[in-house]
Amino acid sequence: MPNNMWLRLFGLGAMIGLGTWFGFRQFAAPSPSFPAVSDFTVEGFRIQVSLHPSPATALKPGTFIVTLRDADGRPVSGAAGAAAISMPQMLCGASPFGLTETEAGRYVGEGIPLMPGSSVADVSMTTGDRTLRVRFPFAAVR
Repeated sequence: MPNNMWLRLFGLGAMIGLGTWFGFRQFAAPSPSFPAVSDFTVEGFRIQVSLHPSPATALKPGTFIVTLRDADGRPVSGAAGAAAISMPQMLCGASPFGLTETEAGRYVGEGIPLMPGSSVADVSMTTGDRTLRVRFPFAAVR
C-alpha cells in the first residue's frame, strides 16, 4: 500500500509539472513573423510599404517607407499620406502618424506600435481625387 501512495504522488507531480510547462509555452510563444516589405496594387497604382527595423519594437518609433508609383511604374509626387497603427484583435486604439514625401514617390513616417504582437498599419495615400488604402501587417516585439 505505501508504494501505491508514492506512485500517486509522482503521477500528480508529473501532471502539475507538465501543465505548468504547457501553460508557460503559451505565454512564451514566438512573435509572429511578417515580411518587412509588402507590395500592393490599388486602382492601377503600385504601393510598396516597408518597415525598418522589422520586427518593430513596442513603444519605440519604427520607420515606415511608402513608395507610390503609377501603372507605368513612374513615381507619383504630391500625394498626401497618413497611416495609423492598430492591433485589430485588441481594443487598444490606434497610433496615427503622417507620411512626408522625401523624394519623388517616396513617403516616410515614424509610427509607434503600442504593444507587442501582430499589428497593422492602415496606410492611405490621396492623389488627385483618389484615396488609396492598404493594410500592412507587421510584428512588434518587446
